[in-house]
Amino acid sequence: MSLRKDFIERAAEQFAAAIASILKARKEKRYADARNHIRDTALTVLGMEYGALVLADAESTSRLLGTAARTRMLAKLVREDGELMREQGDPLTADSRFLLSLELYLEAISLGLNPDTEDATAIAELRTLIDVTALSERHQRMLSQA
Repeated sequence: MSLRKDFIERAAEQFAAAIASILKARKEKRYADARNHIRDTALTVLGMEYGALVLADAESTSRLLGTAARTRMLAKLVREDGELMREQGDPLTADSRFLLSLELYLEAISLGLNPDTEDATAIAELRTLIDVTALSERHQRMLSQA
């Protein structure tokens, strides 16, 4: 097995385990632990600080991440962060995270992601959680084509 393929498989396994840990902590209302898992996952799997990744717009962030797979991973992390914010009574931050998550999914698609059933479900759910008119014109066009 090539080193690159081995690295990608390990990153995917690590990410799946991290998402499971985030979901478990959220279910158990251990919000600080869930947030720590999000930050740790961004650093270990994506190689960047979570706070820095959510500061820029989705297009710039996806270029920085470089691949559809990495952009998709961040979209999932950002959505989980939105869910945490909503459960903790911070709807404004939750809404901004849901918006960014949807934009990141659209950027991943533009980078070549072929959305699976889980992605399609996430995109559909995010569309119901946000005001779609808040999307940039570019992302509105992308959404209408998705």
